[in-house]
Amino acid sequence: MTEPGTITDLVADAERVGESVTPRLIRAWTAAGLLDAPTRRPAGKGHGSLPALYSPAQRELFVSLLHHRHNNGIRSLARIPVFVWMYWGEGYVPLRQVRIALMTWLGDATTSQKVARQTAQELLAQLAHPQATHAARTRLRDVLAQMAYTGGRNADLDQLEQAVRAVFEPGHGQVRRAIGHPEAALMAETTVHLLRARLTAVTLLRDNAITDDDFRDARHAHLVTFAEYAAKQPTLAAVAPEDQPGLYAPLTPDLALVQCCGNLLTTLGLQAMHPDVANRVRRAPAPPTQPWL
Repeated sequence: MTEPGTITDLVADAERVGESVTPRLIRAWTAAGLLDAPTRRPAGKGHGSLPALYSPAQRELFVSLLHHRHNNGIRSLARIPVFVWMYWGEGYVPLRQVRIALMTWLGDATTSQKVARQTAQELLAQLAHPQATHAARTRLRDVLAQMAYTGGRNADLDQLEQAVRAVFEPGHGQVRRAIGHPEAALMAETTVHLLRARLTAVTLLRDNAITDDDFRDARHAHLVTFAEYAAKQPTLAAVAPEDQPGLYAPLTPDLALVQCCGNLLTTLGLQAMHPDVANRVRRAPAPPTQPWL
């Protein structure tokens, strides 16, 4: 689409692709950050205003959202504008929209707690040692859920580390377990560190303490590190453990979409925790294209 359109035009766009929507749905998606707010147009002094316009890129985004809406709730759909911004930039999705969409993805405390349990289940699939007890697995789920419910405030990181170690390296004592290639090994310490980064980012976001420059720096850092991973992925995957064949998954658009909000949160948190490293990454040249192309 090459022309901006009104909300009436978006309803017509939906009809052209076999979908039926109402202006109310479009306004709800706009409020949730799935779409950017349309540009207001004054009609002239004393004449009110003309219908606001959605940009051509937003009309394209709207059609993409329609394509995915039947199998995804609004929180899941909120990943799409974040994904577009991360890999194609602000010419397609403005940062102000990304901020709203990311908060929609985070959800309220109850939603965050549910998501944390799902995250814990995914972690268990990767981390769990065959000798990890049912009680240890349950405790990790509960610790993560509680941290998500409180937004990471006053998080007991020692308790988190103990819970992770209990499922990752039970009975290992002082010996630290590592899975995978030495350059990118999965370890309890790295897992806790990344979880801490996400909790840090959530707290900063809810305190409105992350600037636009922080977001842009995080996008740049993510593209740099993902390009590096894409170059190394075949080597890493060649030594993946037989029981963890997906440990070093190849980069694909589908995987990037699923992980985009979590990756953005993690990078924002790591920047806040390690400003010196963030400064070095900021000076690295950005890759010329999406990391999977």
